[in-house]
Amino acid sequence: MEDDRRSTETTAEPSSDSFIPSADVFARVSDAVYALDSEFQCTFINERAEALFTRATESATATADAVHSLFSDAHTRALESQRPLTVDAYHDSSDRWFEARCYPGETGVTVLVRDITERKTQEQALVDGNRRLRSVFEDAHDAIVVGDTDEIVAANPAASELLGLERSALSGRSLEEFVHDDYDIESARTALLEQGRLRDSVSLIRPDGSERVVEYTAVADVLPGAHLVILRDVTDSRRRKRQLERQRERLSALDHVNRVVREINDAIVDGSNRAQLEQVACESLADSPSYEFAFIADIDARSKQITHRVEAGIDDYVETIPLSTDADDPAGRGPAGTAIRTGTMQVSNDVFSDPSFEPWYEDAREHGYASAAAIPITHDDVLYGVLGVTSARRNAFTDEERDVIGQLGDILGHAIAALERRRVLLGEELIELELVIDDAVEIFDGPSMCGHSVWFDRVVRIDDERYLEYGTTAAETLPVVETLIESVPHWEGVTVIDESAGEVTFELTISAPPMIGVIDAHGGYVESAAIEDGDYTTTVRFSTGTDVRDVVDEIAAVYPGMRTVARRRVTPSRESIEQLRTRLAETLTDRQQVALETAYFGGYFEWPRHSSGEEVADAMGVTPATFHEHLRTAQRKLITAILEEPALLDREPADDP
Repeated sequence: MEDDRRSTETTAEPSSDSFIPSADVFARVSDAVYALDSEFQCTFINERAEALFTRATESATATADAVHSLFSDAHTRALESQRPLTVDAYHDSSDRWFEARCYPGETGVTVLVRDITERKTQEQALVDGNRRLRSVFEDAHDAIVVGDTDEIVAANPAASELLGLERSALSGRSLEEFVHDDYDIESARTALLEQGRLRDSVSLIRPDGSERVVEYTAVADVLPGAHLVILRDVTDSRRRKRQLERQRERLSALDHVNRVVREINDAIVDGSNRAQLEQVACESLADSPSYEFAFIADIDARSKQITHRVEAGIDDYVETIPLSTDADDPAGRGPAGTAIRTGTMQVSNDVFSDPSFEPWYEDAREHGYASAAAIPITHDDVLYGVLGVTSARRNAFTDEERDVIGQLGDILGHAIAALERRRVLLGEELIELELVIDDAVEIFDGPSMCGHSVWFDRVVRIDDERYLEYGTTAAETLPVVETLIESVPHWEGVTVIDESAGEVTFELTISAPPMIGVIDAHGGYVESAAIEDGDYTTTVRFSTGTDVRDVVDEIAAVYPGMRTVARRRVTPSRESIEQLRTRLAETLTDRQQVALETAYFGGYFEWPRHSSGEEVADAMGVTPATFHEHLRTAQRKLITAILEEPALLDREPADDP
């Protein structure tokens, strides 16, 4: 019978006995025993050996074959060497392991045999377990380190990659060498020894200077004096988490800023005044979880002093911190001062690392903000103030959030400018200036205007750059006006609206006019203007709160020859609805009144119309042409009564020569 077998062997000291023991001796031995002579013939086998080999071979006759097949080489070597020999052999047919201890003598070999299958199974399980543990150690994705406080005694490949050194280079180094300085190693070591296990996170600094954030689990004394540490690199996941958190913060902040914009727009629609608009803006920002506090400061045009207007989320802030518009002053190089000088939004997204923010370091610590923004409130190049906003978040004013919050300056500027114009149009009292530019036509190398006059009755703003100016002149002067258009860069074209009785009514298209742009930007309007003999004269009006000196300076910067002829306070008369009706009744004929009322109540002005012109004419008993003539005349008189400037009362003497 041929078996596969594996064996291990050991040798022992030679026995002093060279004889085969008697049967009584064998009977006292608890192991299976058999003896062979020098020819390797079996001379003795005890019952235990017979029973053992019978179980293994399932046949008593196969005992000798089993003995020779398992241990024949051991018999020979023991006898030849005359040294005791112990071997292990695996019997494939029975799937059993046997151990044979061979004791040679001059006449043969005595062999003790035992079944060691259970022991071999346990040993193999231990080997397999160690192999699996080694595989886990070597192939683990997480870094595994074994060592004491002074030296790493074992590290897997993942630890080598995490720490940025070859495994051979880690030998002799301590894991603590890689731990960031801000981590309390002593406290962590004490907690590990007391608790036996510790979980925490820490930053590791690799030899190349790069930083990795890890979460670790440490187990104390896995070997005498040595600790096991498993480290998981969470740098990328932490970075993604921070990115998601910052994204959520930005989205939340954008929602808050958009809500502020809506609240400002609602305040505009509700007819709030400037102080109310500014209060709404600051309070909405301060109430938002994204921001700490907000303020609006005013700038004196002449002294350049920054003063408080509105604050929310804080009290008496502007008056207690250093602020300046002077670039040579450290207090003027921060966001607010720079925003005022440049007219552009300024941000400091990390105030403590911003050298220009040094004058306010203590203030930032005291009030708990890490980012600050200053947004100029402007419209048509006129600065109405600066909006300051702070946030506890670093990098708060970036990307979309910066763009949206920057729009607050434009929105507030546009709203304030509109309110200023409204104050002028509806104000109880106005400031009126008469300005003259001598030889204005010659400034543009235009044609001679000697003996010619042009009157400008009204300027209508179409958009930010384009205006329409309506006026009249003599028919013989119109060609001169058309020639002048070629000389004045902001005059684009003239269109004749009407010509009768030697007089022409025209529409002049102008683009970004320097003087009108300045007047409009300060909330004023042109009441009248004229060119007479080449000199340009205009009367303009502003609200009483306007710094007219600043206006005059800006116009003089464009037209150095401009002079102020008069400055006075005027009070427009205000007609009531009843007065307007009375005046219309006095100017409208009966048929014009009937045409207007019939058209209105007949639904002619609805859209879509409830009645056509022919139907209204039929109701009046007139022809359509007659109806339209009466209606147009009535409409013109109505619009004239509304738009024509009422008489001015209580003019004060000029206070500017």
